[in-house]
Amino acid sequence: MSNIATPNKKISLFSAVALSATCMVGSGWLFSSQLAAKEAGNWAFLAWVLAALLVLSVGMCLSKVVAIYPVRGATTRSSSLSHNNVFGMPFSFANWFGIMVTVATEAQATTQYLSVAIDKQSLMGDDGLTLNGKLLALGILVLYLVINYYGVKLLAKINNVITVLKVFTPLFTIGVLMLAHFDTSNFHLATTGGFGAGSAITAIVGAGLIYSFNGFQTTVAFASEIKDPTRNIPKAIIYSIGIVLTLYLCLQFAFMGAIPHEVLANGWASLNFSSPLMNLAILLGINFLAILLVADSVVSPSGTGYAYLGSASRMLYAMAKEGQMPRWIAKLCPVYNFSKRSMIINFILTALVLWNAKSWASLMVVVTGYHIIGYMAAPVSMSALKPKTKAFGLVVFTCLGMIMTTIPSGDLLMMNISLSILVLVFWVIQRKQGFAHLLLFSAPFMIYLWLLYISPNWIVSLALSIAFFLFVTNQKYVDFCKKEKEKEKEKEKGKEEIVGEEIA
Repeated sequence: MSNIATPNKKISLFSAVALSATCMVGSGWLFSSQLAAKEAGNWAFLAWVLAALLVLSVGMCLSKVVAIYPVRGATTRSSSLSHNNVFGMPFSFANWFGIMVTVATEAQATTQYLSVAIDKQSLMGDDGLTLNGKLLALGILVLYLVINYYGVKLLAKINNVITVLKVFTPLFTIGVLMLAHFDTSNFHLATTGGFGAGSAITAIVGAGLIYSFNGFQTTVAFASEIKDPTRNIPKAIIYSIGIVLTLYLCLQFAFMGAIPHEVLANGWASLNFSSPLMNLAILLGINFLAILLVADSVVSPSGTGYAYLGSASRMLYAMAKEGQMPRWIAKLCPVYNFSKRSMIINFILTALVLWNAKSWASLMVVVTGYHIIGYMAAPVSMSALKPKTKAFGLVVFTCLGMIMTTIPSGDLLMMNISLSILVLVFWVIQRKQGFAHLLLFSAPFMIYLWLLYISPNWIVSLALSIAFFLFVTNQKYVDFCKKEKEKEKEKEKGKEEIVGEEIA
């Protein structure tokens, strides 16, 4: 007889689609329709399609990596698997940090929405959340922790129910807005706002579209816990992105058509609702919709928050497994089959970020930038593991590089500084490997990011992206990275043997 519990059931394709869709319908859907209209006018629809194609391309790159290595936390580990853990460290940190901070923004968003229904002055002040607001937000984080703490099976069951509610509310909102008021003349305003095709590209980051779609990669983070990952992960990515894109396009159409024309006297750029959909519902006198939106504004961010906390914990576990973080973190709970240590660490860090953050909006663009940096590992890893896919990988990587140039320079500077500091800390921790060793593997990407920051124009940025990609996916460089990885494994094996002999 054994006291060890049987492993949790694997996640089905439906649950995998639901998990990604849940993360993609978070706080973003409550704001992005207005932001996209302000940034791009009628070109907002193209912006949504371009954002979806971009994340779908990244998702397909990740699915190719997972087909070879269906491991836990594959989103973070991809570049470590294709090259080595030193090379993959900047990507891993950016991906993990972006997901972790998103958990804080979702909890903060939920608290801000609740402040409207409960007592705004008690929970919100001029400088952001009050003490009571922060305590409530921390309580929401604890709820995320409890849901994740009892394993993936409970997470999947709760998530399936939440997903139905989260998809129903936007659909219901679309239908009500279309029936209540629809002014086709609103769509002629694009010609007076100075918008063009370039507006669609800048809106991908500025309007939070990447932020809204980022949940697609959650399925990849749960790769080892999904049934038949080689077949189901790409399907889950395609289905979830397709469903959510359709939802966002319909919502954009309904939102833009439902706004009374007199409100748009100065064009789309002047639109400035604090809570766009709720303000619009009140303006149109649809009080029951306003009440529903208050309820969903709690459900949607919370559903994204608890799913991301689970995803972030698996990412940190993966980084520890690859030696990028202390290895004691990578201990799995035998009952629930995940790292509780990783979960607790993520919870503490997220709580610290939440306690010191001022607003949801102030973090959104920075979080998006970290996400894009994390995405860059996908085409690089895929091309290194499957050289025949290099042409596709080059296109995806250069597109990501161009999108990086639309991030405000101050935010890009902040991201570069934070990543550089982490790299330096990592060098200090791993100094026994030798400075030259660390410099050769982790410096190329950091140099690329700094050159991208000081780049004078998009042509230079494009050339930099192509040059970096071709260098790090060159077979000689990849083979050299792998050789160093094997040497590190041999050293670790030798240490374990020595420890075993001493114990004996």
